Amino acid sequence: MGEVVMKMFKKDNFVFSGIEDKRKKQGLIVFICLVIFYVLSAFTFMNFLYCLSDCIGSIVCASVDVALRDALRSIPIFLSLFLSLGGLMVCQSFYRNENKEKLIRSVRKHAVITVVIGVLLILYTVVMRIMGRYISLVEGAPSPFYPLDAMLYALAFIVLGICVLVYVGKNYDGHPYVGPVRPLTVKRGRFIHNLFFTLWMLISLYGFCGFFYSIFIVDFAHGYLPYTLSVMLVSLAAFCSFAVWELYYNNLKPEVRRKKLWKIALASTCVSIVVAVLYFVALKFNLDGPSNVGFGILPIAFSASVNIATLIVVATPLIASVAALVKGLVIRGGSK
Repeated sequence: MGEVVMKMFKKDNFVFSGIEDKRKKQGLIVFICLVIFYVLSAFTFMNFLYCLSDCIGSIVCASVDVALRDALRSIPIFLSLFLSLGGLMVCQSFYRNENKEKLIRSVRKHAVITVVIGVLLILYTVVMRIMGRYISLVEGAPSPFYPLDAMLYALAFIVLGICVLVYVGKNYDGHPYVGPVRPLTVKRGRFIHNLFFTLWMLISLYGFCGFFYSIFIVDFAHGYLPYTLSVMLVSLAAFCSFAVWELYYNNLKPEVRRKKLWKIALASTCVSIVVAVLYFVALKFNLDGPSNVGFGILPIAFSASVNIATLIVVATPLIASVAALVKGLVIRGGSK
């Protein structure tokens, strides 16, 4: 077992090996920033879904005016998600680093979008305060310092976006970033790939916070332990499956990726199948689990009774793993 792990993390397999210290340092900084922005995006995404759940719940209860009031008050929370995703996409552009022209174009686009969203969030909050929609800049809900904390969050991203734009502008004729290159292996159907990647990323962020939040908010003492553990496992598997491909597979050298693709895909498929089976077995013995336990784990409360959200979380990693396995086997068969 130890030998297998050593082979998986063999130094020569990764894009960081064999490059000069400057490129390696830049690459490590971007990698760390990418992980940080994944975590920020996960928590802002979960907050987004909880607020959206409250608004939808009010509409279902025929309280449209309450839903509208809550939605207007929660706009800074909604915009905070797009700020986090904007920062994540800036890091993702550096992380891929496919070529200089694409890097500059992509970084500029996402940095400008991030700055604009940050400015809109601050202006919106100020206007709402002037209109009296916010009694104070520190109302105390949903967080102790809301909406001031959202404004400070936006200000931090505005500064970050401007710094990135200045950095790229100063280095436009040179090389703004010389870290490792991680080109996409997709040549055909790139639009569909990017669309599914975005969905998969959101599901993984959802899974990360679903697992993390469930530790603190789920009641384990009322006969739903098997179902609760299965949902936690599903959430964790959704995040880990994405992390394996994005943070491990994409850090391998292109020639190593081709060799390891089918092996990683096979392992990922097996894990996804096992997790799915365990979930449906647990569901069979706890048919009311989604509405009782799921209400706490699933931020969209109305979907808990029909189990839609969890089914999507179960299916997405499985679909991605099977697609990668088919591709890996085709590549392996063609190389023989």
